[in-house]
Amino acid sequence: MTRAFPPRYAVRCSSLVATLLAAACGGGDGGTSPPKPTAVQAASGAGASATVGTALTSAPTFTVTDASGNALGNIAVSVAVTSGGGTLVGAPTKSASGPTSVGTWTLGTTAGTNTVTVTVSGLTPLTLSVTGTPGSAAKVVVSGGNTQTGLAGAQLATPLAASVQDQFGNGIANQQVTFLATAGGGTVAPGLITTNASGVATGAIWRLGTRGGPQTATATAGAFTTSFSATTQSSYVLDLRYFGPAMSTEAQTAFVNAANRIKAAIVGQLSTVNLQGADLAGCGVSGLTGTLQETSQGLIIYASVAPIDGVGKILAQAGPCFVRQSSVLPAVGVMQFDEADIQNYINTGRFESVVLHEMNHVVGFGTIWADKNVLLNPAFTNTENPTPTGSTNPRFTGAAGLAQCLAAGGTANHCTSGVAVELCGNAGTADGHWREAFTTACTGPNNSPVGGTPAFDSEMMTGYIEGTPNMPWSAMSIASFQDLGYTVNLLAADSYSVPSLLTIARLRAAQEASAGDRPAERLLRPRFTVGGGRVQAIKRGNQ
Repeated sequence: MTRAFPPRYAVRCSSLVATLLAAACGGGDGGTSPPKPTAVQAASGAGASATVGTALTSAPTFTVTDASGNALGNIAVSVAVTSGGGTLVGAPTKSASGPTSVGTWTLGTTAGTNTVTVTVSGLTPLTLSVTGTPGSAAKVVVSGGNTQTGLAGAQLATPLAASVQDQFGNGIANQQVTFLATAGGGTVAPGLITTNASGVATGAIWRLGTRGGPQTATATAGAFTTSFSATTQSSYVLDLRYFGPAMSTEAQTAFVNAANRIKAAIVGQLSTVNLQGADLAGCGVSGLTGTLQETSQGLIIYASVAPIDGVGKILAQAGPCFVRQSSVLPAVGVMQFDEADIQNYINTGRFESVVLHEMNHVVGFGTIWADKNVLLNPAFTNTENPTPTGSTNPRFTGAAGLAQCLAAGGTANHCTSGVAVELCGNAGTADGHWREAFTTACTGPNNSPVGGTPAFDSEMMTGYIEGTPNMPWSAMSIASFQDLGYTVNLLAADSYSVPSLLTIARLRAAQEASAGDRPAERLLRPRFTVGGGRVQAIKRGNQ
């Protein structure tokens, strides 16, 4: 039998069922929903700094929070390096209930910003930044001004710059760098510069040395050094060739250094000359033989140290042998030193100056003056066998040499009607050098001057060797080559001033002290002209 319920009872039953169903759907937690993540926030460590390539001692942390700012744990996260090139080890995949470490973060090797990005689905990612700073200095590298070219004695256009870097190449600021010219005799200024924010020390001005040849400078910071190189500009070709007995290392070095100085001062290329058939035996120097089969755009110098005539007599013989037919500028020359005499000059530091002196004669100083018509009132005839003329006032009349005589402080005695030329000594010493002293008493060793007033005295191209290595090669001497037809660089000259009245007494005393140290030299005048494929003997005749 079916039992019917009253309508009110049916409604109450339906309400109870609905309540029970709602409780079942709510999971039995009383109706509270789980918290929802709304943000990812930095907790600690952001903005720190550490040395590049190292792990942070305290890694940055982050929190995942709900709307009330409460930290939420067990939230899926992704943590990755996004700039700086570093690495992460142990990066979390779930958030902690408090600050969560990003893991072990090793910074990249480039100084600057490193970032890690924390990502939670549906939220704005969080980027954590730290700064990688350079490590300790590990090297100095060139960053500007290397491999330049300039005239000897000239300032290079680009300042030197050097970077102090750590092992990864990051520049280090506030490091002191010392700049120094180390070969060639140049200077660098200022010598001490502090690196800028990029780790670069810049602004060092390099003036090349007057000596020509290899030019180097260094930059040093602490125990680390780097080098700069430069090339002295010259188109003058000087081919140095040795003949005769093997010479000492000191002697060879002196020849090389002298050749470098000549190329630093004479910078223009000469005309090409055909030397085919030039017989070196015709130069009249013992040990020099052979016939040339070549062309030259400059000067070939044959150099030797060999016996000449024993101690204290002829120290050297030098000069051009073959000269260009049109210009009379030397194409082949020879210089020979007596092996019995040179060690004294090597020991006293004077040999290099003596070699440069003789090499000047090979290039044409004093040996082609008469042929180029720049010698006035010569003391000897320009003949095969020179004889005295009776002149007591020979002068070099080249305009460039005269201008530099005046610029060096020369007086009327020095620079009137030309530069005063030596009148004492034998042919070659007389008419082939600047004047040692204003005197007509040529009664010293080898007819050297005695008494009088010093003229150009210690200048390298006077006819008598000084007692000390201080024999400057002046702009006057270099300018005289311009008067012969060369292109010259006056910046290659040494500092020199004509002796003043204040120094005459001192110079006279020095002259007297070194009067016995005046060996003879033999100047060799040109014997042949070359040009148009022909070699012709020069016929000077006699008076």
